[in-house]
Amino acid sequence: MADGPLAGVRVLDLTAVVSGPFCTMLLGDLGADVIKIEPPEGEPMRGVGRPIKNGVSAPFLNFNRNKRGILVDMKKDQGRDLVRRLGARADVMVENFRPGVTDRLGVGYGDMRRVNPKIIYCSVSGFGPKGRLADAPAYDPVIQGYSGMAHVQAGKGGPPTTVRMALADKVAGMTAALSIVSALHAARNRGVGQYIRVPMLSAMIAFTANDTFYGYTFLPEDEFKDRTPRTAGLDPFQTKDGWIMLAPFTDAQYERLCAAVEHPEWWTDGAQDRLERVRAVLRELGQLLKQHESSHWLSLLAAADVPCGPVHTYDTLLVDEEIVANENFLCYEYPQSGTVRTANPGPRFSETPMKLWRVPPRLGEHTSEVLREMGFDAKELEELRAAKVIA
Repeated sequence: MADGPLAGVRVLDLTAVVSGPFCTMLLGDLGADVIKIEPPEGEPMRGVGRPIKNGVSAPFLNFNRNKRGILVDMKKDQGRDLVRRLGARADVMVENFRPGVTDRLGVGYGDMRRVNPKIIYCSVSGFGPKGRLADAPAYDPVIQGYSGMAHVQAGKGGPPTTVRMALADKVAGMTAALSIVSALHAARNRGVGQYIRVPMLSAMIAFTANDTFYGYTFLPEDEFKDRTPRTAGLDPFQTKDGWIMLAPFTDAQYERLCAAVEHPEWWTDGAQDRLERVRAVLRELGQLLKQHESSHWLSLLAAADVPCGPVHTYDTLLVDEEIVANENFLCYEYPQSGTVRTANPGPRFSETPMKLWRVPPRLGEHTSEVLREMGFDAKELEELRAAKVIA
């Protein structure tokens, strides 16, 4: 059973793919009873993602733990009525359909608020509610480009580059989860539900801009916009057998770094301008570090208290002693595909832990269980099955 901080909170999950399922998974990790509502064919990630083992995709498993699953055909009136009835007894509802779809189905915020005035209803969309793109669909790469993230990833004079993960989706999902937890607090204190919109573009700009548009902070920006820093030291350094990361920030760290590699003069005898001195040190390091293995340099730099670390692949990350000691991954048994590895939740609560307490649901696995809890009797369930509203 869940014993996390959201134990006792019921969430209806009408989401698919990444942004919404990541949000609701986080709520489930926190202990909420998340009820994932899927169409008869299942949500797309069940069969689209790769790899697939025994009919189950890794992407579906990685975004849908700590949920119960029910199958509802919302193309039918009875299916939509069923969802509204579930909403009457839910605390939260989350959806990431294309804007306007839930209203047309009769399960939009207005519809759900009529049956449950205290419900917290969260919609994750691509763009904001105003403007020409309000109803446009959007996927992660589009938002990375639109938000400026792809430009930020470009090197000096290089082409725009996306981050090789569903970053915008996950930022939007995490933003939505934080917003829902905040709204639950407001509901407890003020007794009101509310509607939360989380546009992926807005969430991504809020995430990206803080430390990447310094030159546009002061207005007018013409005087400063060419001074937005690009920190070359954040790129990996090649060693004799791999790559390492260095992140010196203070003058003292640079001084210790140069001393550790037996070239103190790089810092003490360098240019007067600090930025030029930093660039000179990094250029010299780029050549020096290729002469020895990563373990050699990491040992020296760690002893000198210089921020540094390895550049892992998953093959090396999974056996790293730091990762193993802190239990960043765990394994569990899934009925269809055997042993599965997943990443543990990030936070560590002392009294109300986030944890895996329910494996991802099989399609429609908990339909009868959930509907009985919600007050549906055996006759109603039989009628809904006969009408192929549920399975």
